Amino acid sequence: MMSERICITGAGVVSSLGVGMAEFERALYAGASGAGQSEILRAVMGDGATACEVRDFNPQPWLGNKGIRVLDRTARLLCVAARLALDEAQAGASSSESNVESGLVCGTMFGSLHSITSFDWSGLEDGPNLVNPMDFPNTVINSAAGQAAIKFKMGGVNSTICAAQASGLYALHYAAEFLRLGRAKLLLAGGVEELSPEAWLGFRKNNWLSDTGSAQPFAEEASGMLLGEGAVMLSLQCGDAASFASTGKPLAEIVGFGAAQDAHSANGFDASASGATEAIALALESAGASADQIACVIANANGSRGGDWMELRALRNVFGARLTQIPICAPKAALGDTLGAGGAFAALVGALALQKQCLPPTPGGSGRVGLLLSSESQTIRGEYALVNAFSCDGNNAAIVLRRCA
Repeated sequence: MMSERICITGAGVVSSLGVGMAEFERALYAGASGAGQSEILRAVMGDGATACEVRDFNPQPWLGNKGIRVLDRTARLLCVAARLALDEAQAGASSSESNVESGLVCGTMFGSLHSITSFDWSGLEDGPNLVNPMDFPNTVINSAAGQAAIKFKMGGVNSTICAAQASGLYALHYAAEFLRLGRAKLLLAGGVEELSPEAWLGFRKNNWLSDTGSAQPFAEEASGMLLGEGAVMLSLQCGDAASFASTGKPLAEIVGFGAAQDAHSANGFDASASGATEAIALALESAGASADQIACVIANANGSRGGDWMELRALRNVFGARLTQIPICAPKAALGDTLGAGGAFAALVGALALQKQCLPPTPGGSGRVGLLLSSESQTIRGEYALVNAFSCDGNNAAIVLRRCA
């Protein structure tokens, strides 16, 4: 009989805090921030744009030289994260044959937005007969996932999920269900998002970006979010801790998922928090866990007042007075809002917190609206972590993780 336990057996991460699990974990628990002047945005804004950029990114040490030229930034970020996740799970491709029992599920909000706009702009300026056909594959939103599957011979399911900032958690749930149905033995799931001038300008036009150069989740004085970029892939497999003895103890187990839609406007959150509240409640119910059993919360909060206060209301709806006793981390203060990858980054932070029984700091996060949000690490006690991912388009998702014994 197929096991229904879905374990995270490895992780690959490319972020503004570092590349690889060791570097990422060290910077995360040191309370570091990836914010700084952006080289990518310099051409548009000069020295005036702050973002959480993956600086000096070079995929060659992980991918080699072959085939890199045809990959755009999104595909390079994702392929490196996939390589690292496969290595962590000790499931690297060693055969020339495609493995139909492995696959990849990727969440993203915009995909290769810069490639799409550059290709379209070239067509407008030079005419459709003069565009470079080699650039066209990168304009398809599932191109990065396809490139990663080809490179690592993952011949099974290959899906790209777009649900704005909730995309990463949707991808984890989608992959977990495929594993429970016995349609794969190993799936990489997570998200990717590149930092692009086009996205930055769009968020600035809609007054979403911080004007202080930092993100301040749940703060009264918060002025907006910082954009971030990166990729994170979690390797998911069915089994229990004992079945992975040869590859090391799993990071955590995915035990619950909830989603709800409460679209309110084109760029605003539903202040009633009905969808976010329902998503959390459904995640707890599917996990068979009560609100009292949650040891920590990995919040979606990114410094945008509308979104943060909506999430705060949802948490109060679910946890009531106990909310002030639950340690909370808001990783977007360190990583920026990585959009479609944000939920997957949050899930990785939750898995690390459960494994270490220690919640990482939230940079500049002390003393916010009565919450246990701290710029120092916090000890936690318990088996369950709640991970939130809420989007201004009404997509609300939550996952419950359990510590592996």
